[in-house]
Amino acid sequence: MDSQHKITLTQPHKALSFFQCLIVMMIFAISAVVFGQAEAAEPPANARSKGYLGEWECLQGFRKDVDACVAITIPQNAYATNSSYDRGWECRHGYRREIDACVEINLPENAYLTSLGAHWSCDRGYQKIDNACARIDVPENAYLSDNNFGSGWECERGFRVAGNACEPVSVPSNAYATNTSYGRGWECERGFREQAGQCAPLVAPENGFLVTTTSGGDWECARGYRAVKDACVKVIVPENGYLTGTVYGSGWKCERGYKAQGGVCVAVMMPENAHLDYSGNDWECDAPYRRQTNSCVGA
Repeated sequence: MDSQHKITLTQPHKALSFFQCLIVMMIFAISAVVFGQAEAAEPPANARSKGYLGEWECLQGFRKDVDACVAITIPQNAYATNSSYDRGWECRHGYRREIDACVEINLPENAYLTSLGAHWSCDRGYQKIDNACARIDVPENAYLSDNNFGSGWECERGFRVAGNACEPVSVPSNAYATNTSYGRGWECERGFREQAGQCAPLVAPENGFLVTTTSGGDWECARGYRAVKDACVKVIVPENGYLTGTVYGSGWKCERGYKAQGGVCVAVMMPENAHLDYSGNDWECDAPYRRQTNSCVGA
């Protein structure tokens, strides 16, 4: 009885050991095949091994073509790039590639080769027209620009382009030229504003001062005053209020614990279980109470 029981316990262990051995043998067999193939794989002619698993690269002067290394044919006026990919050569400075040849670049008069040597640009004062460099005719009151497009010149300050010439900008009194190619070409000096093509003087009202703003305002009121049409009117601050210094609204706010009502500041009347809110000019209920008309009721 004990003997049979012992045999029953050892049989699953034997079966498990058999399958483990089988798996290990298969792994060794697959590894042997893979490494055997890698070792057996020889690089093609004019190539050398690179790393493992049969990797290889072509020798200098050859480039890869599918599974072979073919000789690189370097045309005249070219040099080898030492690359086993692409065509394996580049044209020398002053030549450009055309199919499988290097053709000399014909420089027009008043031109120079670019740094890469495969293209050309015109000298300063000339611009490219077709395959030549034409002289830029700079009109009176103009100067050469550094732009590679357009006319190649710009007008001096106080002049504007008119066809192929630079015409003077008519600047009225108390104005200055802006040197822009758009708009009227001038702006009024500080303290003046454009009016019918002229610069009329600005006059700030009493308790106001001149300003220069992007919004177009010419003057602003001093603190404690606000603009009403063309005048600066004094801001009347009620009791328990203070000046805000803003140009919008009433110009004043009530102190904390007071709220604006009919142009005056009245005390905030809080019911039981309430407190002033974030503004300080109204109230809200303590948690967990909720507001109901003018009182705080339980949830």
